[in-house]
Amino acid sequence: MCAALKNDGVPFGGINMIFAGDFAQLPPAMSGKALYAHDIGRVIHHTHDHLKQKASIGKAVWHQFTTVVILRENMRQWSQTAEDAKLRTALENLWYQACTPQDIKLIQSRVAGHGPGRPKLNQPRFQDVSVITSWNTYRDKINELGCERFAKENDQTLSTFYSVDKLGSETDSSDLPRRRRKDKVNPSRATNIVNSELQDMLWDLSHHQSEHHPGKLSLCIGLPVMIKVNEATECCVTNGAEGVVVDWTSRPISEDKVALDTLFVKLTAAPSKVQVKGLPENVIPLVHQTRKVKCKLPNGKLIEINRDQVPVVPNFAMTDFASQGRTRPNNVCDIQNCKNHQSVYTCLSRGSTLAGTIIVQPFNPSKLTGGIAGSLRQEFRELETSATDGGGDYTQ
Repeated sequence: MCAALKNDGVPFGGINMIFAGDFAQLPPAMSGKALYAHDIGRVIHHTHDHLKQKASIGKAVWHQFTTVVILRENMRQWSQTAEDAKLRTALENLWYQACTPQDIKLIQSRVAGHGPGRPKLNQPRFQDVSVITSWNTYRDKINELGCERFAKENDQTLSTFYSVDKLGSETDSSDLPRRRRKDKVNPSRATNIVNSELQDMLWDLSHHQSEHHPGKLSLCIGLPVMIKVNEATECCVTNGAEGVVVDWTSRPISEDKVALDTLFVKLTAAPSKVQVKGLPENVIPLVHQTRKVKCKLPNGKLIEINRDQVPVVPNFAMTDFASQGRTRPNNVCDIQNCKNHQSVYTCLSRGSTLAGTIIVQPFNPSKLTGGIAGSLRQEFRELETSATDGGGDYTQ
């Protein structure tokens, strides 16, 4: 904003800013620091590394906001039964990691099981609904098994489409198989072609090991997918948008392998109608695109490649990070493997009703009690102190 407005003397170039969010949801991924983290100093010191300096600047800017509006009315569970009201209360208590025994009993009642009265995962409403899980590894495995199951149940054959990979300019020779290292000694090598041994290794990586730009995509008609880039926001084709495969065009890349040219996807949860000329309503074309991708090899080494692939992944499972901001009438989640109460809250609060919530396995209730960390509690207290009540959707 400062660069666009040519005004770097004030934050955001002097434009008024409104931030909306929910501190009970997940903190930043990877090594990012939350705004309420106590280990971020408010004063920049010359000995701090670049990331710490940026974090301190961000915290200083955050503390310049003095008007807080806390939205009290939960629009996600707007139409409520008596049981839904109990779920809302449980989520409010979970916000502070202070669930009561009654709250825990209510949530445990939604754990899938074989006994009478237990919710069943094979109910039609939960079939092919993406499972929310905390770990990319679990997501990728559920997606792999889900593709095989979906094709079998719908009497279809999975078609596998391969990426077209080339070595990136910054690839370290130590990351490559031994016989390829000679080419990497000279940074101006004559070719960036990936040899067959390395190529097979790259294709076999799980999707999270290649920044969710897949080496292999196994698809069939009707299979659920999730878009992984902001392709066309005006057409609701955004990172995290969900849909089902309608058709595709492809091209051969070897005697026995093909790559996708265009994948046609019907959006299933678009906020508005999408009409692309010449296509049915809500059907959008996704073309293959080349992205720089860092792949993590089985030996732990990182290698940078240029990968040409359609930016989608199967959608039989998603991570808790990917689920943020969604409202799901049918909410399937695994909270046993959640890393903290914020993850549990994120998973459970996606559901709009208690009956539409199902938990795939028993969980340890200790993550729902014990109280929140001091830094987060202090942030809540400061927000409450500065707050001016408003109405609307307090979740998103």
